[in-house]
Amino acid sequence: MKVKELMELLSSFDPETEVLGACTDPTDYLYKTQIESIKLDDPFDSNGYSGIDGTEMEYSTVWEEDKETGEEKYIGPKVVIIDLGNV
Repeated sequence: MKVKELMELLSSFDPETEVLGACTDPTDYLYKTQIESIKLDDPFDSNGYSGIDGTEMEYSTVWEEDKETGEEKYIGPKVVIIDLGNV
């Protein structure tokens, strides 16, 4: 889903309506919780797989060393992350 599509969907609701996040764990238990934060970040999970299409991260194509500082900098695709915190 793109930000534009999310905005279109949300525009049909009363702006004073509360917003929660929902997810289901592997045992089919449904959690509903408040949104902790919304931020721009990379799409990769802790195992290096993309939440967009499930592909494995190719480290050399999404990270690059800053020639001045020597620090590594993420240069890959960015996504909006809606953080539900620990559920």
